[in-house]
Amino acid sequence: MSKTLLNNISKIDSGKSFRQRIDDIPNGGCDVIQMKDIFHEDLTISATPQTILLDDVSQHQLLQKGDILFMAKGNNNFAVIYNSDKPAVAVSLFFIIRPNRNKVIPEYLAWFLNAPTAQAYFHENRLGASVGNIRKEALETLEVELPSMDRQQQIAKLNQLFYKEKQITQNYLHKKELLLNGIMNNLILEK
Repeated sequence: MSKTLLNNISKIDSGKSFRQRIDDIPNGGCDVIQMKDIFHEDLTISATPQTILLDDVSQHQLLQKGDILFMAKGNNNFAVIYNSDKPAVAVSLFFIIRPNRNKVIPEYLAWFLNAPTAQAYFHENRLGASVGNIRKEALETLEVELPSMDRQQQIAKLNQLFYKEKQITQNYLHKKELLLNGIMNNLILEK
């Protein structure tokens, strides 16, 4: 297994900077991915972000399927994969990591960025007393463990299965809670 710096296996850019509040334009043609659109439990992106006019966005700012959105601002720095074909941009709270797919699988890289080793690195390299910030240089110089493509695929698949199992377990527990509350309420009402 080899190690390499993140900037050797990906291109890293900042998200789109908006000078003012983002006004939703229904059928605008371009989604705007913001912090509120990230489901932190399973690291997915909401299906209903705000939209802006596609003409207001530079072509190079558009996300591509497989891009990784890395939350650079705040004290919780995580990575989420953009897996849609719909035109979208991410706000400047994110760095956009575009993996070189000849060297690294996006799902593996997102897992690695969220894994304890990388998270410890981000914790050590976070700037700011109250609200943290990861600089682009710190992200670029993150040392990435790079197993074979087959091994990356195995890790990515295991991670996907784990999140699926986690979601099924949470749904099961929610339904069980509803059932038990119903039973207990019936016990109260019985004479």
